[in-house]
Amino acid sequence: MTDPEKSEHSGASYSETAYRSDALPRQAPLSDPGGFARTLEGLNFVERLPTGSYAGLDGDVSPDVVKHFQDRAQGEMNLAGPPWDHKGKPANLIKTRWEIILMFAGTLGDRFVFGFFSFACLGSFLIGICVADFFITLKLISILFFGLVILHITFRYPFMWLLERYPEIMVRDLGCGFFRTTGKIKFRTYWGKETFEAPFIEFDPYIAYHVQPNGPVSYKLVLRHRYRGRQTEVATVPQGRKTELYAVWDQLQRYMDVSQPLPDIPALEAYRSLDPTTAAYDAAGKRGRPADYWVTLDLDWWKREGYPEHMTKIAEFPWDSLEDKMEQSVPNLREAAMV
Repeated sequence: MTDPEKSEHSGASYSETAYRSDALPRQAPLSDPGGFARTLEGLNFVERLPTGSYAGLDGDVSPDVVKHFQDRAQGEMNLAGPPWDHKGKPANLIKTRWEIILMFAGTLGDRFVFGFFSFACLGSFLIGICVADFFITLKLISILFFGLVILHITFRYPFMWLLERYPEIMVRDLGCGFFRTTGKIKFRTYWGKETFEAPFIEFDPYIAYHVQPNGPVSYKLVLRHRYRGRQTEVATVPQGRKTELYAVWDQLQRYMDVSQPLPDIPALEAYRSLDPTTAAYDAAGKRGRPADYWVTLDLDWWKREGYPEHMTKIAEFPWDSLEDKMEQSVPNLREAAMV
């Protein structure tokens, strides 16, 4: 395999701090906060995931992701901010005020939420005509309903059209992300520009549950800094799809692990030859796919057969059988972890 430090590939050499699952250093013990404090702080944590062992299953290969990738490859879609490449995966690019607007837009643009409020208006009208003047009630409910319709249509169509074509208006690059070549993570901690940076090996992965504003429960993958308690959210999935977070964590680990080739996903296909480990892996014929696999993939077949088969593999893989190598690196991780 090519020596990463002497590789000729486009400045992608790895620093000494880069993450290697086959060479985890001994780390400081985890301070045990005690049962009560741990339960209170990690109240919504469901489980801690193993680190350093892989299933080789990826999360970012949905038909929508593939379509967007192919559209970008053909120059039909504009993206703002730095790309996800062989050096780093950008994160926390959305400006704080836009996060609030997007949450508001996502709620009002959702068909389920629109239907719920529509039925609420109908119920309010029926109750109103029983206790108040018919025409006054009709006028008030009509104003409320048509306002709801306008907001729903606005956020679902012209608003999304605007963001798809001019995404740079909501992006602020604070240099946050997951960085393969250095083994570091940097993320925004509070509103504004405050950030936190630490080595990838100092974070423990947890799955937590979250109750959405419109009711349904979702699960999210959270990375929590072992010694400072700072944490960042990586991904969220609806209830019933929790196993997808296992694949997201598997993919992220392999992305950060320079002893492993880059995950074979659309976003990183163009950068495989620029990463030393991945270039050597592909040159040895281990990828088993053409260099333009994702660019030329038959999207109809992927929707119909390929992706459902991939999701079945994720759902049926024995994730609890993976070894947690981090427990060998942190003396008391099992006893003092949040769950």
